[in-house]
Amino acid sequence: METSKSYGAKWIIAADGNLYEDCKMIVDEGKVQQIVKTSEFDPNSVKHNKDFGNAIITPGFINLHNHLQYTEVGKVKSKGIRFAIKKMFVNFKKHYFIAGIKKDAFIYKLADLLSEYFCLGRDEKIHSFKKGLELSLLSGTTCVAQLSRESKYFDVLNEIPVKTYLFFELFSDSPDSSKEEFRIIQKKIDKLLKQKSENTFVGVAPHSVCSVHKRLFKTLVKYCKKNNILMTVRLAESQDEMDWLKFGFSDVDVLNSFTGNKKFEPNIQGVSPVVYLDELGAINKRLLVSYGNYLTKEDLEILKENSSSFVYCPRVSDNLHNKKLDFETVIKYFPKKFGFGTNSLAFNKDLSLLNEVRYVNKGELSPVEVVEYLTKYPAKILRLDNIIGTLEEGKDADFNVFKLSDSEDYNAILNKERPDYVYIKGHKMVSKGELVKKYAG
Repeated sequence: METSKSYGAKWIIAADGNLYEDCKMIVDEGKVQQIVKTSEFDPNSVKHNKDFGNAIITPGFINLHNHLQYTEVGKVKSKGIRFAIKKMFVNFKKHYFIAGIKKDAFIYKLADLLSEYFCLGRDEKIHSFKKGLELSLLSGTTCVAQLSRESKYFDVLNEIPVKTYLFFELFSDSPDSSKEEFRIIQKKIDKLLKQKSENTFVGVAPHSVCSVHKRLFKTLVKYCKKNNILMTVRLAESQDEMDWLKFGFSDVDVLNSFTGNKKFEPNIQGVSPVVYLDELGAINKRLLVSYGNYLTKEDLEILKENSSSFVYCPRVSDNLHNKKLDFETVIKYFPKKFGFGTNSLAFNKDLSLLNEVRYVNKGELSPVEVVEYLTKYPAKILRLDNIIGTLEEGKDADFNVFKLSDSEDYNAILNKERPDYVYIKGHKMVSKGELVKKYAG
């Protein structure tokens, strides 16, 4: 029996270098088979035929920097005396360590977020994560790079078939804590690799140069090279990070104390974050650099020469630091080697990647190029381009559908915030802007 389906639209931006007009995309068993002209299509060749009319079909979007666990922080509260006591203790600890730091400072905002998150129970944290995953889907994101220390969200990921690159966050303040942190994370990764679904992939995320000891960085570099694993790191993000490297201390030390880490000094003082990591062997083709608000021309040249990738989070950079890397600079130094990230609703107003692009794109990227930087290139960065990123034969049928008015054409993708329909492996996840019931919380 014929089981294939066809999806027609006025425009298909397949991210494979082609812009298709008046075509059908044939899908069978969750895989793209081909794209054919509507005039040459035989409707009797498929079991189901869906024509969206004046619409745009694109590959599913890929978000390269997410903290979905923070989605509902500040909106949900854990109940009971145990959590009330815990909140009282955490707030006391926050005020003790963070006293004197301005409330609009990056360190204070981060400490405030963490204190709220620490006070949530397991169920509330899972609810927060799942809500973030749902909002991502509604925004057309079918693959997320999730950064977290926790492994409690695996069951949620199995419920909703979004592709997920799990980057385990790490912190350390000494050779001993580096050894213990690596032992714990290695055990988690080994366990996950045996139990993970086909939609889950694994990497490591040492948080930053000022919250991870040099010993752990060196260990992770060897581990990633041996196992061909990706690493992502927040780099040159804040003035506090730059001051820590320049003077050997900054308000970062206060945040480390709040989170339970002891004060430690830079391995090399007076250098840029990129030079610092380069000395540790961490600047390479397996590295994804996030933020980069304070990257210099020399730093950018080093990253480019070593084929490192870049994750651009412009809205959060402005919200937290009042500073971001210029978009023209990003395009210049990371052509076809960067993608976008939204971080979380804790520091961003939504999880729409299209809104993230629109925030900075002032004509630098065409509509077709915008789609490629949300699909094709991030898929290559995550080394998942064999299964997603473009609508080509043999790849998963992960795609978005944007309905258009009579006066609109494919250029209207630049004005959209989220799709009307979202499919993963040919299965409808979002219909008319709402989650399909079985996937909604």
